[in-house]
Amino acid sequence: MSSSDSIDASSDIPEQPEHSSDLDPAIAEAVDGVTNRFGTEGLEQMIAYAEKSLAEARAALEELGESGA
Repeated sequence: MSSSDSIDASSDIPEQPEHSSDLDPAIAEAVDGVTNRFGTEGLEQMIAYAEKSLAEARAALEELGESGA
């Protein structure tokens, strides 16, 4: 086995994309963790859930704004 054929443990871990500096590391870790564990299907499920949660949060915020007027 040549040195180019050797198994390097660090090469088993896919490289993570660079994240925007204004992205909270916990968010990046959550997304990367889901992607690594569940693949694209899991990431799609996470995005769908996040979109639903975002819509609910925006509706609640709008409701609060209307009650304060």
